[in-house]
Amino acid sequence: ESVRIMASEGVAGKRLYIGEDVEDGHIFGLVNMAAFLAQSMKETIQYDACDENSWDLIGGKYPLSNACGQLGQSYQDYHCSDEEKHMECPVDPNMSITAVTHAKWYGAPGPLFCGPKTEYSFTGIWDHLYECNRPWANPPETCSVYEGQKAGKYDNSAPYANN
Repeated sequence: ESVRIMASEGVAGKRLYIGEDVEDGHIFGLVNMAAFLAQSMKETIQYDACDENSWDLIGGKYPLSNACGQLGQSYQDYHCSDEEKHMECPVDPNMSITAVTHAKWYGAPGPLFCGPKTEYSFTGIWDHLYECNRPWANPPETCSVYEGQKAGKYDNSAPYANN
């Protein structure tokens, strides 16, 4: 159904090309569909990611508020054009959500997360320099935010803005 809608109606004046009613027209449509799916999966496969990563470093720190927007953007202030208004979801101030995927380099920030201001009156940083993999310490310390983590931790001891 989604392919039919994207081919006939599209989004923002752009439609998915599925071929034309000419000899071998369907083959061109299938090739285009394969290219579309390949492009959409490239980073998902290459980086095993389906969520946005926290990558906007501000003053040498990764603000936890990157989940609300990176590079000065405010994700909750995005709005659809009039043609796409029917797809827009209202902001839910009580919603909590945590991403599934994240970057995997040494000290990479944990998954982005959002929650209501009643739960998070402010957010701090991801401390990518924190050494959490210290099994020899007393008491032993391990990294536990995500599987394969070698360093870093959430630090909500003080507010830190992302712009």
